[in-house]
Amino acid sequence: KRWKEMDILRGMAILMVLLYHSVIVFPLNLHEIQWCKTLHTFLWTVQMPLFFLVSGFCYSFHGGYWQYALRKCRRILIPHVVFSLLDILPRLIPNPLVNERMNAKEALVDFVLYGGSDWFLWTLFVIVMVFPALERLLVSSADGVSREGAQRRQKLCILFVVLLFVLKPYVTDLLLLNMVSQYLWYFLIGYGLRRKADRLLPVFSRKQYLFPAVVVMGLCFAGMMVFGGDGRWELPYRYLEVLCVFAGFLFFYGLACMCRGKIGAFLVSCGTWSLQMYLFDAYALVATRTLLVSVLHVES
Repeated sequence: KRWKEMDILRGMAILMVLLYHSVIVFPLNLHEIQWCKTLHTFLWTVQMPLFFLVSGFCYSFHGGYWQYALRKCRRILIPHVVFSLLDILPRLIPNPLVNERMNAKEALVDFVLYGGSDWFLWTLFVIVMVFPALERLLVSSADGVSREGAQRRQKLCILFVVLLFVLKPYVTDLLLLNMVSQYLWYFLIGYGLRRKADRLLPVFSRKQYLFPAVVVMGLCFAGMMVFGGDGRWELPYRYLEVLCVFAGFLFFYGLACMCRGKIGAFLVSCGTWSLQMYLFDAYALVATRTLLVSVLHVES
């Protein structure tokens, strides 16, 4: 069964990504304006977890692992490689269009060992490549294991993913494993939500959840802004992040259920083409900021 509301939610998430990238630092630094900086932080907190949650909801494994891996390489890895290499080229040549410049060695090391510019695609690729192994531990009927043994495996698997999430600040950024440890948790939540979608999603669609959800999301985000700058409060910060994302999911999913007609169709279209919008966003961003700031000298 396909849930149109999840397609709409993904469309909302990609539009939030476009807005997030629009809070530029070059050639005009909008982060010097407090409300822009706060908006930027809020969007980062909510948008990417929503993307990974929806990706986990849409995850499916069928056929052999190598056929599955080949599909993911075509869908995710090849766009990541192509667009990362295209992103490197203007950074090697002095020009007024980009802020960050690299030499060839720096760019190659960043791309091979640290995911390059399209960190989202690399993180998603690693997650979908390892998730079939986790799924074998999560599915209770696998390998003829007793029910008690299967439940024990499920709990250990979930505990492992939760620990990775909590310990994310201490995980290496090599191959973006720190990002994998953060977003694997949300991918798992989306996977679990899909298995109970018929029961849970109709409940989440109730309009009376919208106001409490936005209040909880706002309070949790405010708490994150307070605790975020102090390493001593790392664990409360992680708890608040999870609550903020869950409340954000309830709020934006509730909105998605209310979208009908042309607005709903537009958001479904955004969700369908979200990968392409993500990949071409950088080019649109460079063109618009160059036109608005460098050519037209808009400063506000």
